[in-house]
Amino acid sequence: MTTTHQHSKVDPVRLEVIRMRLDSIVEEMGIAMIRSSGSPVITEAGDFNTALFDPTGRIYAYSDFVQFHIGSGSVAVEELVKVIGDDPIYPGDAFISNDPHTSGASHPPDTNIISPIFAGEELIGWAQSQAHLVDVGGMTAGGFAPGAYDCYSEAIRLPPGVKIFDRGEPVDAIRRLILNNVRVPALFWNDVRSLIASNNTGIRRLLETIDEFGITEFKECTRLSFELAEKVVRSRISEIPDGVYSAEEWTEHNGHVDELFRVACTMTKSGGQIDFDFTGSSPQTDGFVNCSYGALVGSVASAVVPILAWDVPFNEGVMTAFEVKAEAGSIVNPVPPAPISNGHLTTGARVSRVITKLLSEACSRSSDEEILGRSQGVWADSWTGGISAGTDDNDEFFVLFNMDGGGMGAGAQPVRDGLDCAGMMTQVNNMLPDVEMNEMLYPVLYLWKRLNIDSAGHGAHRGGLGLEFAWTLHGAQEVTQTVFAPNSAVVADGFAGGLPGGGSGHRVLRETDAADGYREGRVPQLEHLRYSADELLEINQQSVPIRKNDVLVQWIAGGGGYGDPLLRDPEAVRSDLVDRYVTPAVAHDVYGVILSPDDSAPGRDGSEAVVDVEATVAERTRIRASRVSKTPGDLLSLEASHPATTAEFSAPKHDGTGWYCPASGARLGTGEDWRSSAVRTLTPAGQRLKELGVRARERISDTERVLVEELFSPECGTLLSARVIIESEEVRA
Repeated sequence: MTTTHQHSKVDPVRLEVIRMRLDSIVEEMGIAMIRSSGSPVITEAGDFNTALFDPTGRIYAYSDFVQFHIGSGSVAVEELVKVIGDDPIYPGDAFISNDPHTSGASHPPDTNIISPIFAGEELIGWAQSQAHLVDVGGMTAGGFAPGAYDCYSEAIRLPPGVKIFDRGEPVDAIRRLILNNVRVPALFWNDVRSLIASNNTGIRRLLETIDEFGITEFKECTRLSFELAEKVVRSRISEIPDGVYSAEEWTEHNGHVDELFRVACTMTKSGGQIDFDFTGSSPQTDGFVNCSYGALVGSVASAVVPILAWDVPFNEGVMTAFEVKAEAGSIVNPVPPAPISNGHLTTGARVSRVITKLLSEACSRSSDEEILGRSQGVWADSWTGGISAGTDDNDEFFVLFNMDGGGMGAGAQPVRDGLDCAGMMTQVNNMLPDVEMNEMLYPVLYLWKRLNIDSAGHGAHRGGLGLEFAWTLHGAQEVTQTVFAPNSAVVADGFAGGLPGGGSGHRVLRETDAADGYREGRVPQLEHLRYSADELLEINQQSVPIRKNDVLVQWIAGGGGYGDPLLRDPEAVRSDLVDRYVTPAVAHDVYGVILSPDDSAPGRDGSEAVVDVEATVAERTRIRASRVSKTPGDLLSLEASHPATTAEFSAPKHDGTGWYCPASGARLGTGEDWRSSAVRTLTPAGQRLKELGVRARERISDTERVLVEELFSPECGTLLSARVIIESEEVRA
């Protein structure tokens, strides 16, 4: 732990001014990038990051655009510092890198530009800008390569130390070499220049700040900022009970085989320190789902920060409060030749999910109310992608990397529903593109873009809904499509009795009559479309032809719920039904809400339906009794039927005599864990989720089963836990 200098004479006001100045600088760097780039991935979706580092690679400040680049950006700067050593560098120099294995990039399209910052003759830091560039060569347009068996097939690999600008001028030999290997060279180079513009903005503003405050005060203030951030995070960690916590997640389909790959983590909490150990995760695979070490660190940080450091100014101090360990050659720390082009959005996202599980479990056992309230349902994460490449009717080649794939639902919180179409926990500021912008830039026409009501994990607070959209070609005859839907069958868990969310997927409707609908003056909808075939695509698939009059439909996963659905306020369920967030069947069967006079067709303003309180209580009692094979009369009654906050009423609690269900007070045993005292059910996930009105892909395998495990209080029938588990053939035997 860092030792705080107790006798610092730094003015706290000036300390805060400098800290906020640094935050302002990295935000302005992002604005400069957006204004100078021509790529909608940057300008519309905000898929980039900007940061300032000290000379050794410690983070001064980091922008809030894409959070998991905390790891990849940091590793890129650290590796650059190692590689260049004592080599001479000058103002105006800039280095480019994108290789996940050697520079820590999340995947090859995420390209770093790093520039030194000099105050006079002294190197005082680095400006770093990173963005997803639309194409970086390799076997598949767009940089995602489900068919790759090694990293050499995926993209041009730029290691640390490649100088792209020398004293302010482009290095033409390097520029020609790179542009000769990408499909859209003009767009690529313009984006490189926008990254340079971002760094130049950061350098200029940082030097102005140093001129204003002086180099000595600047160094002292940044040192103290590191220490203060670390102190706050460690103080919050100390409120979590010491112990060892374990959880796992599973990456689906590596691009070649539909197998499951384990992401295992053991969290050891002692005092103010947390260690995350990923020993036990699957070995690296020959498919594109391996997660680089930089993406691993960023994915861990992306979960830790909103849960434990939600209001702490981000700098190196936040990162020093936890350690990340992973075996080399594993799926979370691969070595060449492992392909890696989608590891951050598949395995990396599973890392964030497993950290969320661990911290939610630990926080739920805290006696501190603020830390207790940080538990949550798991976010859907696992970005659902679609990349279209082809030539339009004007004979212009294009690559559409559709950023609508970021519209997944957030996990529910103890006090509210999860945010709809929130993005990944690792990139909460990622934006969804405007329909009009995509239609203007690319030869596509949207048929619909709406919430996917089959995606939310139900609960006392329900998970956020994902997105669903469909488009057809308009201005092109055919494109080649690459898709990935990594959150398909192993979906996001709920917490404290909240139910799992739904999954993602793609389908192609062949030879539709969508064009006829437009000619007749009606907007085509799924239920009215006529088509010759309906093709459900694989979880990962490339080289899929999409032709004129075909329709590509993509749906995106939702977040896990929080708390037993029978604890949800019936008025909230009625409101959801009126607003069409849930169906009448879900309102009745999952939430146990009875509406009067007519629960099947409520008016849109709610005037035709009111909650029948007495019937709802009876129905909920019946459901709880059926869960544990009791009669309603034998069931222990609840102390709170639909509390305003579920944090203290949902997850089992421990007192001086053992565990109990907080909703009723029912005892759950005196052992180290309450689960052995609960009533347990196991159901195939696809089947159970369908019963709950949630869509997920059914997984058919001879080696393992995807199941939903539900644990109920035996005395009151309250749902205490619902999670997706994998049962292997060995376990069944």
